[in-house]
Amino acid sequence: MESTDGEAEATKVKDEDVEVALTPRMTNSLVISPSKTVARASQALSPIRKPSRNTSHGEFISQSKSQEPYNQANIDASVYDGNLNENQDLHIHSAAVVKSSEVEFPVQFHELQSNTDLKMPPSNWLQEHTSIRLPNPTQKHADFSSFLMAHQFPDCIGEVDVISDAENIKKLLKIPYNPKSHVSMMIHRVGKTLLIDEFDVYKYLLRQTEKEWHWLRRFFFEHVLQSLTHKENVLVRPNKSRNVVQSRSLLSKFLYHSINEEARPASPPPQPVTESPVSVRRPSLPMNEMMPEPPLEEQLPQPSGQSFTRNVVWNFEDLHMLIGTDLPIFGGGTHPCVSLRLRDMSKPINILTGIDYWLDNLMCNVPEVVMCYHLDGIVQKYELIKTEDLPHMCDCHFSPRLVRDVAQNILSFLNSKATKEGHTYWLFKGKDDDIVKLYDLTSLCREGRVSVDGTEEETQTEDSGNPFTIPVAMLFYRVAKNMRASEDAHTKIASIRALLKNCLTLLDKNEYPKIVSSAHYMLSDLYVPQDIDPDSPVLDDCSDEDSEWSSTVDSDDEDCCSKQDTQSVTPANPSSTIKVSSLCKPHTNKTQSHYYKAPPLLGTLEERCQCALNHVVEALQCLHTSSTREHERSGTKRNKATGVSRSQDEQEPKMARPFHPIPMPYSPLNGSPDNGKKALVVAKERSADDHLTVSVLCQQYSVASWLDKLNILLLRKASLVYLVMARTNFSMKRYGLALRYIRFSLHAWHGMACRLGLEESDVPIPCQALTLAGDIFYMILKVWEEVASHIDDYNSITATNQDMLTLLESILPAQECSWTIKLPCDTEEALALSCLSFEKALSAADPQAAMVLSRRLGNVCNELGVMYMNQAAKMCEEKNIGFQDTEELWQRSAEILNRGIEYFSRVSDVANIALLHSNTGRLLRLCAFYCVPKAGPREFVNPERYYYDQAIKEYQKALEILKSRKRSMEIWDLVVWEYGTTLYTMASLLQDHPPLVTAAGEDVAREVLDLLTKALKYCDVKIPGVRQPLYQYRAAVIYMRIAGIYHNAVRQGEGEMKNTKHLAQLNYSKAATLFMQLENPTDILKVQLDQAVLIEDQLQGISNQQILIKLHLSILQLLVDCVPALKSSEASAVAKVNQTSTDNMPKISSCSHNQNKQVGANMDDRSKYRENNNACSEEISCQNEYLTYEDEESQEKIRALLVVFEKKIQNSLMALIKIYSSKSKKSSHLGNDVSLLREMYSLSLNMQSLPLATHLLNATTAITPLLSQLRTRKRQL
Repeated sequence: MESTDGEAEATKVKDEDVEVALTPRMTNSLVISPSKTVARASQALSPIRKPSRNTSHGEFISQSKSQEPYNQANIDASVYDGNLNENQDLHIHSAAVVKSSEVEFPVQFHELQSNTDLKMPPSNWLQEHTSIRLPNPTQKHADFSSFLMAHQFPDCIGEVDVISDAENIKKLLKIPYNPKSHVSMMIHRVGKTLLIDEFDVYKYLLRQTEKEWHWLRRFFFEHVLQSLTHKENVLVRPNKSRNVVQSRSLLSKFLYHSINEEARPASPPPQPVTESPVSVRRPSLPMNEMMPEPPLEEQLPQPSGQSFTRNVVWNFEDLHMLIGTDLPIFGGGTHPCVSLRLRDMSKPINILTGIDYWLDNLMCNVPEVVMCYHLDGIVQKYELIKTEDLPHMCDCHFSPRLVRDVAQNILSFLNSKATKEGHTYWLFKGKDDDIVKLYDLTSLCREGRVSVDGTEEETQTEDSGNPFTIPVAMLFYRVAKNMRASEDAHTKIASIRALLKNCLTLLDKNEYPKIVSSAHYMLSDLYVPQDIDPDSPVLDDCSDEDSEWSSTVDSDDEDCCSKQDTQSVTPANPSSTIKVSSLCKPHTNKTQSHYYKAPPLLGTLEERCQCALNHVVEALQCLHTSSTREHERSGTKRNKATGVSRSQDEQEPKMARPFHPIPMPYSPLNGSPDNGKKALVVAKERSADDHLTVSVLCQQYSVASWLDKLNILLLRKASLVYLVMARTNFSMKRYGLALRYIRFSLHAWHGMACRLGLEESDVPIPCQALTLAGDIFYMILKVWEEVASHIDDYNSITATNQDMLTLLESILPAQECSWTIKLPCDTEEALALSCLSFEKALSAADPQAAMVLSRRLGNVCNELGVMYMNQAAKMCEEKNIGFQDTEELWQRSAEILNRGIEYFSRVSDVANIALLHSNTGRLLRLCAFYCVPKAGPREFVNPERYYYDQAIKEYQKALEILKSRKRSMEIWDLVVWEYGTTLYTMASLLQDHPPLVTAAGEDVAREVLDLLTKALKYCDVKIPGVRQPLYQYRAAVIYMRIAGIYHNAVRQGEGEMKNTKHLAQLNYSKAATLFMQLENPTDILKVQLDQAVLIEDQLQGISNQQILIKLHLSILQLLVDCVPALKSSEASAVAKVNQTSTDNMPKISSCSHNQNKQVGANMDDRSKYRENNNACSEEISCQNEYLTYEDEESQEKIRALLVVFEKKIQNSLMALIKIYSSKSKKSSHLGNDVSLLREMYSLSLNMQSLPLATHLLNATTAITPLLSQLRTRKRQL
């Protein structure tokens, strides 16, 4: 058990027994502020002899004064451990912890002299004292004090079994000892705790008017009185006889006489109050999240009276009770904690009085009682009795075990019968009755409003209902509010929900809109906490560790209740009884009932969001209805007041009033027009009540009233719930629903800003909502083929959402929102809205979120720029629109790509920056392609050169940013390929279509050679990979083009012939090697024939036969090396002949289309290069199609090359035959060579009319060994 600041150490728990040591610290625990110790030099209490159990009351105590000082050792020796008798085995475990006290110091006890007349009032009579509160006959406690105590200590609800006045507890425990006792108490259940209050039948049912308590009076007269044989037994009036009044007055004077005024300590200086002394839990919620408190008149059934001197948590065996007591406690000398009792020596102490004294001391941990005996108000003697000896005194002997059993049985009976939370139960016992009855008044109240024929009767006044309903509901609300503000609130979620639901069941939302709306808001916060992260909404299953907030059943009451008593109190059976004799039976089982746990908050995230949304809608509707009624009332009053004033004005002539200006119908020149919107927010610099503040985006705002605060909190909650629902549906790919929820979330946010009276710049839209909206627009673009289903989801709306939309429209129409959500009409608008959402979110994002948003913005800009680029290219390609007409699209694409580069630069995303530079280069290449005039001869024009130069710069920037392939291999390879392609394309265009007019000194060939050399530098043919065949083919083509340049220079006789010829042969040879590796027949034949042409160019002007033979043999060797190409050509020709259908043959033109496919950045970095790899695979597959040459055009090219091939081989053989024939005339050994050459020539002739490819393959295959023999014999010569 925790204690407040100023309380002492808690009770010690030793093994199985609970023993309470009464030390000075425990004495201090009975007061507030015990930290201030005051030394007292006062008259000590006389040493009092402990009487034996059989000591008579006539023995007097010694009048000698003890000289022993007030020391710690003597106090520690006074210990009360709860033992009834040292010789008995029975132990009554009792412990008490003070929750609050209105006295500050233990008051010093002043022992009165013998023969002191107590009838004479002391000088301090009825004066307030800071150290003690004494009985005042003129003051009384509230009739239903348990409600006040429950509101003072809401943390005790659910932890104690009973909350009540100590007098009520004593009255219940004395039932078996007092058969003439009259019991009338009201019982209310709040979770595990029972609230017990005295109910005065005479006061509330007999003295009140007929309209008050009508429902209970009717039941009382028709049922209770009719069932009683002696009706006078229930009409017990308060005893206000003269003797009773005199006895109370005499006791009050005696206690005031007993105060030692000389030792009265000085009052301590007032301390600043920082927190209520009853607050024992530190709130975990900030002040701006606290909910409103119900008014005091609604918390209590009756106006509050005097509070108790101290409120104590009393643990009696296994029972835990919060009780209020006014027992005066004195101390001094060797007896620091005693209670004083005034007894008439002429009257013995009966059992009821003994039980009273014993229970009072147990409830307050008082170890001793001092009896002051008097005769007719004259003091006779004092007697000191230990608390454990009280049950064994003469004339008042009673069994503590029986008292314990009575307490356990009564509580067990109430726990098993009074099970309904929110119901009012009446525990009633008439005078001389042997049974105790329990009525369910709530069920009876409902029955009382129904007539005999079953129709509902009209209630004339508000008092005709249950007067406890509202206080109980307010108590539910207060306890739930206190639990929600505690540090362990996360372990009490289910309990808080049960309390709030019970509160809403009892309250009328039209009468108590503030409390009902607050309860709905707290329920919505239980389902979806305010601190949930919308980006990753995760909710745990919330169930309580204990089970104290549900209906109860008790299976342990069969020992103390008869069979007819075991039925629960239900609406069908609204009463239950127990015999007084059953209360005295031993109770062997535990008193606590078996409580079922409150149902936990289960369900999916979407279901909990829907529950939270339902509560928000109900709360907003309640506030809206209340506000409408208030306006109607104020308007009615204003109209009445206006009517009265008009009638007075008509009767009285208008006169000018002194010191008042005459109003003129003019408006000030510098006045600002009133737009009708009045800000409800108070200036931030102004100090305001902490409870009337709200927190929005970590900024505190003060509002004018609770109504405004609740509206703002509910709108903020609605915005959060819709945002979480949008995120949940987004993760499930239900983009239409997610977009609709984002719309509602932003609408609620704007409504909240409107209620605050702030502009959008003061309360920016949440970054998370706008980010999610951008993601939704982007993903709709990716699944545009499913947009119809998303449109249907967006347009569908449930009843709850329709109610919310109606409420939001009443606060702020959607047309006035600065930011709204709509469905995109096409993919372009989807990307534009996504980009706009991300940019809006970036303006209100923190640094960490700004990095994520910059990446997303860069990606969306890349996608949008590529979209505009493809649109422009498509318009130029398909619609035959000129470049000038699409220039705006090209320009827009370039601007958006540049914006994407800026966003990626903010986060230093090197890979994506390089990628966007590459895409910009692709854009410039397309501009270069489409800017060429279609009319006139084809030439490389200046605009084309400009765009290619700019594209080259973009690729160079990309490579400079990446620096090396290690940064990002995929992006590096892509940029290198695109850069090499650009250089190669520009060089090819310059070489194939040189400008018709060149500037002075401009060498086109040199420029082409430089470009091809640079392009060759970026063709890495050695690294294996998917692009290796592409690099090999491009390098072979570049080598061939370079060889062609040098070949052309040889023909034109430019430069040094020998070096130029060597470079041409070298590049042809490299190209042939690469083509051989790729097994491309067309290019192999072409490059070999080009080399043959280069050698043929050298034959001109040469007369030396040996050189001629060498050159012709080189030509034949080049042609013979084409055997692999001829085999591929023959295979293609055979496949072409055998193919039955050519409908599905791929076309070469598809390659150019695939090569122009744009590569875009990906939203997810893990799949950033997925499209790049797809592009690469398409290019490779395209290249493979190009290498097969199975289409008709390729076959025609091969046939043309084979015709040239046949002529070249025949011409070379014929020339060698002529040379060798002329030489054979001079040398006879050359005749065999001539025969070999003739044989080879005959093989080159197609005698059998075979297909050309087959004929040439057979011929070259047969010529190859003959050519080897010829070379061998030539070397031998």
